[in-house]
Amino acid sequence: MSGIGKGIAAIGAAIVLASGASAQESVRVGVVQGLSGPPAIVDFGESYLQGIRLALKDYEASDAQTGIELIVYDDEANPQRAVSVIQRLIQNDGVSAVMGTVSSGNVLAFAPVLQRAGIPLIAGPSIATNITAQFIDEDPSYIFRCSMVERYQIDAMLDWAVENFDNVGLVHSTTGYGNFAAEEIRNGMAARDRELAAVEGAAPGVNDLTPQMIRMRDADAQLVLNFHESFELIYRPMARLDYRPVIAGNWGLSSLNVLEIVGLDAIEGTVMGQALDLADPKAQAFDARMRDEYGTSYRWPVVAALGYDAGQIMFEAVNRVGRSDPAAIRDAIENIDGVDAISATPSEPFGPDNHECLNPEHVFLGVWRDGDVVRLQ
Repeated sequence: MSGIGKGIAAIGAAIVLASGASAQESVRVGVVQGLSGPPAIVDFGESYLQGIRLALKDYEASDAQTGIELIVYDDEANPQRAVSVIQRLIQNDGVSAVMGTVSSGNVLAFAPVLQRAGIPLIAGPSIATNITAQFIDEDPSYIFRCSMVERYQIDAMLDWAVENFDNVGLVHSTTGYGNFAAEEIRNGMAARDRELAAVEGAAPGVNDLTPQMIRMRDADAQLVLNFHESFELIYRPMARLDYRPVIAGNWGLSSLNVLEIVGLDAIEGTVMGQALDLADPKAQAFDARMRDEYGTSYRWPVVAALGYDAGQIMFEAVNRVGRSDPAAIRDAIENIDGVDAISATPSEPFGPDNHECLNPEHVFLGVWRDGDVVRLQ
């Protein structure tokens, strides 16, 4: 865990990052992220927060007239804790907007609180499909997102899978997320008139997926979809079993931490949903900046890029409003334009009927090639 994650976990309080404008002009923006708990959660949470912090640094260096304070809380990957800190942000800290968090279940728990309070949320990096959809018909909806959307990456993956493989298997966790992803995949395969060759669930505490991978091998699964949060576990038994299927899964497989744990040879050819093309010079420049800014604590280019773009959107909306006015900030977010995004986020990401910064056409498949994630051709 990075220093910021350890500090938040240790003191259980907010970290306040203020922009250079005077205090009386400042607008408070809450950030809730999973900064302690399971390593995969922390990897997501810290990476998204790193992107937000870099966006704030760039905002401070611009000619913006409105000061911004970030008030950061660790939700500890716990939905009860997440709701508690959201209530604290509203009642005690007086925030005008909120960003976060990693766990979709946490966002689904606190998004109704923010909707009722009239406080705009830019969710991320949570990916459950229905986070914004359940609110979009409310007048107005205060719930936005700047992150991957599960259904979009699964649709792209299954289109590719059924075209290229006869037998597709699935290994998933039995957490809420894993079961949700498994249902989406089953439904997606059925919509394509295909069935999975084998489906194996594994509890989140399991640290050996050998039995599951034996059954994948016995089912002759040439492609195994990996939707267990401990992304590395699926790779460990493969050499011993003399079984090397293609692995594909959610964007978590693009983490540099997964590369470090799994190794260059094992991860080669692994496919995942993506929204950042590191062949793009702008993305390469951002990646280099993040490495300079955060060193070895920088782990995840696509998550950091979406955090940065979420920060750009939020801070520009606040600057356009120029005061602590949640309803006006909501309207500014919905009507934001001219976003110079690092990720695939378009320049006008939102509208009255769409509160997702990424739409299906912005999501593509990436693949590990020689130590980098590049667009799958």
